Amino acid sequence: MDLSIIERIKACYPRLGASSRQLADYIINNSTNAASKTITEVSRESGVSTATLSRFARTLGYETFSQLRWALSSEINSQAKSVEDISAEDSPKTVAKKTLTANIATLTETFALINEHDLEQAKEYIVHSRKIAFYGLGGSNIVALDAYHKLMRMPLNVIYNIEYHMALMQTTSMGPKDCAIVISHTGNDTDTLDLAKSLQNNKVPIIVVTSFANSPLTEYGDVVFYSISKDSKTHFEALESLTSQLAINDCLYAMAAQYFGKLGDENRDRIRKVISMKHQV
Repeated sequence: MDLSIIERIKACYPRLGASSRQLADYIINNSTNAASKTITEVSRESGVSTATLSRFARTLGYETFSQLRWALSSEINSQAKSVEDISAEDSPKTVAKKTLTANIATLTETFALINEHDLEQAKEYIVHSRKIAFYGLGGSNIVALDAYHKLMRMPLNVIYNIEYHMALMQTTSMGPKDCAIVISHTGNDTDTLDLAKSLQNNKVPIIVVTSFANSPLTEYGDVVFYSISKDSKTHFEALESLTSQLAINDCLYAMAAQYFGKLGDENRDRIRKVISMKHQV
């Protein structure tokens, strides 16, 4: 069985220099925090230089500290508290309780990996974009539609197409002043990667939401949000990632609403008014 990253750090600890040991102590004692921070933040909080971070990553077999950070994120995900399986003897109330517990754990672990810098950068892309497009296939299409549905309530130009070829065509009209939100549980679907590649070719800032830190899709993201998901006999990881991805949508919407303030309120009021005309008592 392969050693975990923390075990590998402990194994090579005696051979490390003073600065690397200082960094090792920080990661061992703050693994979740280290996985969610930028290089600059880890450097500041651990008290070592960014050069030390790079050397330390190479010592563990990674080309960059970013790769080490993502690997640590994946490991936290796999070592997270396992979801309690639902048994044939469970009452409906017990089933409900276990489901709620699994969702709470998923959300808690997802937001533990989100850092301030990524949130701020994502907000800047969204609120200053000429137009925002949402992309997701299969189950991720549900998440893309949810994000579109929420951000439509803000004074933003939002676009979305459920049909893949139409969505791919749509990417060609995007540019550097726009923003794309691309969602994929696995991050390795070839059609999704083609969408991301087309967007990148047009220099479109991309916000990626995925569950796998080392997936090819992360290479296209200017900002990447990692949705925790765990698999068991009765809790499928793709469905659990849906829960955390919808919560990330809520977060992006809330930041946009905070930024636009009164303008956002006025936009929501106009939407409520036109909808209420169709549902008069």
